[in-house]
Order: sequence, then structure tokens, then C-alpha cells
Amino acid sequence: MSNVMATPELIKAAATELATVGSTLGAAHIEAAGPTLAIQPAAADEVSAAIAQLFSREGEHYQQTAGHAAAFHDQFVQHLTAAAGTYASAETGNAALLQPVAVSAGSAAANVLGVTIPTTLEEITAPLLGILLALVLGPPVVLSLAVLVYGLPTILQLLTPVTAGAG
Repeated sequence: MSNVMATPELIKAAATELATVGSTLGAAHIEAAGPTLAIQPAAADEVSAAIAQLFSREGEHYQQTAGHAAAFHDQFVQHLTAAAGTYASAETGNAALLQPVAVSAGSAAANVLGVTIPTTLEEITAPLLGILLALVLGPPVVLSLAVLVYGLPTILQLLTPVTAGAG
């Protein structure tokens, strides 16, 4: 089973960057067309004329190939942009479907265990941020910040050990 991580914003940004690359390549192909399509013979002899004609045909072939590559590139950018939109809508739809389940699961767990279960991303990541801050800044600084942000009663409640099965 493969795990695919897709972030719609990053896919959209990649599509935008690729469109810019395509525009730059298109400008380079146009710039190269003049000198490569109409090559003048170096001298007035048959060999120079044949070589100039050969290089001009190669220039035409290059421009045709570049045109096909540009069309493929444009189509790829369109598909990538569409994929970003599709992923974004799927994420929105999934979040809307799962939110009631997460809330009811949190409520059921709270009723059974007597504790509040985090159900939002903010509730889940807040303790992790606290741990990260404690590692970086040290516990005294983090505790002071927590008291300022959340208030002393909340912090004291969080620091009080929970005894399972008491009663």
C-alpha cells in the first residue's frame, strides 16, 4: 500500500512555477527560430548551400519538436492545476464528513473516560507546540508564557495529575 501526501497549495504552486518555465522556454524557442530557420550559405558553392539547407531543415525539425513539447507541457500544467483543485475539494469534503464523527467521538470518550479528547487540529497540536517550546526555551520560560496566555487556573488544572479509577 502506498502513502500519497498531496498538499493542494503546493501542487498549485508547482503548476504556477511550471507555467513560468513553459513561458520562458517558449520565448527561447521563438528567439532561436530566426537564426536556425533561415541559415545563409557560408559561400557561393554547392556544399555550403547544401549544409545551410541541412541546418535549416534541422531548425524546422527542432521548432516542430519544441511545439509538441510545449503543447505537452501546457497540458501537463492544466492537469496539475486541475489535480490541485480536485485534491482541495476532496479535502474539504472529507473534513466536512469527518467533523461530526470527530466531535461525537470526542464527546463519547469524554463521557467514558472523564477527560476531554482533542478534536480539532489546534487542540491536537497545542501540546506539541508546548513541548517544542520547552525543549527550545526551557521549562521556566514556557511556564511563564503559558500562564500569560492561558491564565494560572488553567495551567494549574493541566499540571494536576489525573488518577484513573479513583472513586
